[in-house]
Amino acid sequence: MKTKICSVGECMIEIANTKNNIFQQSFAGDTLNFCNYIDKKYFDVSFLTAIGKTSVNRSVLEFINSKKISTKLIKQVNSHEIGLYLIKNRNNGEKQFFYWRDNSAAKNYFNKIDFVSLFKNLKNFDYIYFSGITLSIIDPSKISNFVNLLKLLKNKKVKIIFDFNIRINRWTKKNLNNFLHSILNFVDICFVSGEDLKFWKNDNSLSNFEKLINKYKIDHGIFRKNAKLTYSIQNKKKYTIRNKFIRKVIDTSGAGDGFNAAYVSNFIIHNDPALALKEASLLGSKIIMQKGAIVDVK
Repeated sequence: MKTKICSVGECMIEIANTKNNIFQQSFAGDTLNFCNYIDKKYFDVSFLTAIGKTSVNRSVLEFINSKKISTKLIKQVNSHEIGLYLIKNRNNGEKQFFYWRDNSAAKNYFNKIDFVSLFKNLKNFDYIYFSGITLSIIDPSKISNFVNLLKLLKNKKVKIIFDFNIRINRWTKKNLNNFLHSILNFVDICFVSGEDLKFWKNDNSLSNFEKLINKYKIDHGIFRKNAKLTYSIQNKKKYTIRNKFIRKVIDTSGAGDGFNAAYVSNFIIHNDPALALKEASLLGSKIIMQKGAIVDVK
């Protein structure tokens, strides 16, 4: 029987600068990217979000279905459209994001829905995945609603996976603190980058990461300190990998999400953090050699 996992977040129109100010349109978003790279041979993957009903939104559904991701939990609304973001890459492949999502269907949906009402749709999953970008579209006054959903899911033994994935321009320090303190006690597997810790705590050391997972009693933490070095700590045992890139970095926009997906896939299948790190690093290195967040890595 396949493991059931649901990713909660937002799909957007991706406009990527290819070269000479020529732009290419696709669909992406961190939690959707994660769904794409999960191993479908071993996982039933669902995506929970909201989109509009116009032709471009129908194209979104077709795209997601083509990636063997269930769309049963995608809400379609008449009143709003899918969000949009633009990526420009620096010479080293690192990305700059520009968002148009403040009136998106997903943001409107997540701020109107009673999250607890989603419990019946989510309680039979083995794992739920979401990110800091998911949280950033929820109004601070609604966060307790989301926390109550996490409590119910934990009581049903659903495992919670969270990727910090902090976009600095989406947060004030106060709101970020409040959100993270509210949800981290419910997290089973946590992904954090050096950039995330630097912004939140002004300290991206390994020791600070260890303090974080110990404080919130997170059993399994993965710390991508930088492009070259990643740690995994499970039940206080530490694993390390040094990432090696063979060719020039083209685009890093989907690499972290692909890394997370490969890590989760391999850890759940093999229960081996060292192998999970190795396979996650390998997939990430393939993704960065191509343009776009969702690419063919076969």
